Amino acid sequence: MWRRCAVYGPLATWAVVTGLLTGCQSAPAEPVSAAERPVLPADPDPGPRVAAERAVLASYRGMWREFTAAAGSADWRAPGLGEYATGDALAVLRHGLWLAGRKGQVVRGEPALSPEVTALRPAVAPTRARIVDCVDDTGFTVRTRAGEAVTGGAPAGRHRTAAGLVLRDGSWYVRTLVLREAGTC
Repeated sequence: MWRRCAVYGPLATWAVVTGLLTGCQSAPAEPVSAAERPVLPADPDPGPRVAAERAVLASYRGMWREFTAAAGSADWRAPGLGEYATGDALAVLRHGLWLAGRKGQVVRGEPALSPEVTALRPAVAPTRARIVDCVDDTGFTVRTRAGEAVTGGAPAGRHRTAAGLVLRDGSWYVRTLVLREAGTC
């Protein structure tokens, strides 16, 4: 089944060479046990929906954290990527890291995130979720391995982002990721 995956902007220029991937196909992910995933501090009975939203947001933020760590060395084989991403999203992240490595590029800094869960389905015992975010990549700069700034590419800014997550074996994974061009949020 084909899913849409798109990434734009400086982050995208580096990650997927200026939107090279606008569509991709799911790739197998490395399984990770639920015991290996971080556990959020428990509130006194926050309710199943709140608990699901927290777990979804933790996985989404975890994907970005692992991608940012891997981007510092352009390590497309970083095992942490598979802890939070699967399918199309994992393929896009790994491919972007692989391309950057071939070009001798790394990324310094971190993107600023502001995700919101917009859907949990089904309503009872959800297994699918949707996140909308406005990713700000102005602090995420592309460098050569020698530390020199890389010029050109799309402008930095705030990118409207959508992510689809799935629940598998008790853990949430980002399965689809669409990062629009700068200035869309």
